[in-house]
Amino acid sequence: MNLRPYQARALDELWEWFSRHEGGNPIVEACVGAGKSLMIAALAQRADAQYPGTRVLVLVHQKELLEQNIEKLLKIWPTANVGLYSAAIGKKQMGRQLTYATIGSIYKQAHRLGRIDIVLADECHLINPKQAGMWRSFISDLARYNPHTRVIGWTGTPFRGNGVWLTAGDDALFTNIATRVTMKELLELKFLSPLVPAPTVARVDARDVRMSGDDYVVSELAKVTDKPGLVEATCKEIVELARDRKRWLVFAVTIEHAEHVRDALQRRGVTAEVVSAETPKQERAALIAAFRGGRIRCLVNVAVLTTGFDVPEVDFIALLRATKSPVLYVQIAGRGMRIVDGKTDCLWADFTDTTIEMGPVDEVKGRMPSTKGKGEAPSKLCPKCGSKNLAAATQCVDCGFKFPEPERIKHGDQASSAAILSSQAKTMMEMVPVTDVRYRLHHKEGGTESLRVEYYDGFQRVASEWVCLSHDGYARKKAEAWWAMRAKIDAVPHDTEEALEWLEYDDQILRRPAAVIVNRAGQYPTIVSHQWDQPA
Repeated sequence: MNLRPYQARALDELWEWFSRHEGGNPIVEACVGAGKSLMIAALAQRADAQYPGTRVLVLVHQKELLEQNIEKLLKIWPTANVGLYSAAIGKKQMGRQLTYATIGSIYKQAHRLGRIDIVLADECHLINPKQAGMWRSFISDLARYNPHTRVIGWTGTPFRGNGVWLTAGDDALFTNIATRVTMKELLELKFLSPLVPAPTVARVDARDVRMSGDDYVVSELAKVTDKPGLVEATCKEIVELARDRKRWLVFAVTIEHAEHVRDALQRRGVTAEVVSAETPKQERAALIAAFRGGRIRCLVNVAVLTTGFDVPEVDFIALLRATKSPVLYVQIAGRGMRIVDGKTDCLWADFTDTTIEMGPVDEVKGRMPSTKGKGEAPSKLCPKCGSKNLAAATQCVDCGFKFPEPERIKHGDQASSAAILSSQAKTMMEMVPVTDVRYRLHHKEGGTESLRVEYYDGFQRVASEWVCLSHDGYARKKAEAWWAMRAKIDAVPHDTEEALEWLEYDDQILRRPAAVIVNRAGQYPTIVSHQWDQPA
């Protein structure tokens, strides 16, 4: 299996980092959709090829991530001498050159593992920043058998729940961010699906909710969120906004709140179920399978489905749970950014002030700690990537950032309203009623013809879109999905000319939206979403 160019580049940069650093533990920052499991497998294979006999341990925090990682490994390295150690899977294999394990099962078994050269810690933002907890205890135990063990962390969020870099503090396990695969990069390469903000009216007011640690006090947040009138209002908007969306994720505050949201959606004809940390594992797996298969349209979840949850078809996210945690914010947004055929974007409906306060999700990064460390060797963190540098450094050793160029790191410091991506910083959303829809042939010189769809409010044309029924590949699949959403028959025309023939024969063959949400920023208005009076 060939790596994508950015994956190969990231591994090369990590390898080069080790050649420049005799000590320290690096982080690979790899955002959602980057393919961490594949890169971890490729790194293990490279270590064995270049340094035969290297013993590698891949650590994850849950069974689902372990299964994802081992699947990718065996695809690219089917002959790997690998063992699994996880009580949840029912295997406790020792003595292999490569071991994949869940931390909860193996953290007391360092003495049985013996010498480990490289530890690959997936979702490393979960590791305690202090010398405490099972991760840190286990890594310390491994050092008894090999004081030169190196730990490589893998995460899309290389900062703690409070936003401070994982490299900050005297007890920090990690020292540098060796390489980065960012959301902006993958969005530009079309390996991520963009989030599109939806205008919402109902609002959760969390201004007076107290903080506990890095986030709101859940019980107090529930009081201002789980109100009957607010639940009904948000659910009414959700149904209106997401009528033409296939897979919905709603993030709630508590199980009780989630159940109230589920009930309100079900009363509106939506197949919705609740998933929480208290849902039995087998039941949760069954619900996610039904959601993935389209038998459930909406999952209302509490404190789950943020990591290790991979349903690329998710094309609508409703945020009813306000948060101050940049880690949680990025993880929630990432659930809708994976790509799949027929999906063009994911609609983001934030009923809180989270997006406004945090800013575009592809610009969220760590922040500097409020106090300086007191280590024997003075150092400073790079405000751009979080890597540790000598106090006298004029340029970051990892990302090239030049000190002391000022850079303010405040998640809420932005001039946009509620742009979820940096490219939308100047969005101007407006919901416009539609009284008429007109269709005509659009032919671009040197290009393939398409169906131009024009939306009118009275005599004024408010927006247009182009449906590529005569195209091939992804454009054709997108056009087929567009037509199927609106058509009153099952058939899809072969090309644009046939579509116009059908519409001329029966101008009611396609449903007409009651309104469209238009982004008026830029030279031309862009349709973000359609609103329907009647279900599909």
